[in-house]
Amino acid sequence: MPITATPINSGSAAGIYAAQSDIESQFGVNNVAAWSQLDNTQTSADVSRIQQSLDYADGRIISAFANFGNYVTPLAPLGTDIALVTRWAAVIAGAWLYQSRGLRDDDPQGDHIAQLQKQVEGEMLRYRGNEKLNAARRWPAATGPIGY
Repeated sequence: MPITATPINSGSAAGIYAAQSDIESQFGVNNVAAWSQLDNTQTSADVSRIQQSLDYADGRIISAFANFGNYVTPLAPLGTDIALVTRWAAVIAGAWLYQSRGLRDDDPQGDHIAQLQKQVEGEMLRYRGNEKLNAARRWPAATGPIGY
């Protein structure tokens, strides 16, 4: 018997770091619905594609921190940095949805989204490189003086 996957038709999508509502908060409900829908005859959001975008965003964030620095992966952000990582995931997922409809970066909206994605990716690398992210660590930090 063949295995078939049933697409998600209702509800909302959620990833490790962000949810559908976070993408909609960043880019707007109507934009997310339009970008997620590859069938132009449909007006509702395609939740299964939004889930794919969130999975992609999770993977990008995890791979950026996996083999560099002192962070456990998947990331476990703490305090206010939870909102920071959620924003990263929402922007990456939203850009993935927008770009899957075809790159139109010569228009102001497309250029804005591409620049926003570059900004987020650069910010992730700066946080990783400087170990500025408030997140669970692989190894505990020393609490007293260290002698060599």
